[in-house]
Amino acid sequence: MKLMGKLVISLGVGLVSAVICFFLSVAFLAFVLLIVGAVGHSHPDMTLTYKAAVPVAALAGLCGFTIALVRSFRSAAAQK
Repeated sequence: MKLMGKLVISLGVGLVSAVICFFLSVAFLAFVLLIVGAVGHSHPDMTLTYKAAVPVAALAGLCGFTIALVRSFRSAAAQK
């Protein structure tokens, strides 16, 4: 596979992992804030979920891209 194909596939893997991780982080943090709000009898700011999920998603996308790219280069080297 050519270099451009490896990059496109790695970008796709990174994007999908970032999107999945973003929505899972938002859902998990929303549940945590709901539980904390119920225990403390308060109404927490739910925009904190998005503010915390964006860096997590960026890190997940970067890790997904890097891992997919390294794996594609290693598999190509192993086939030679």
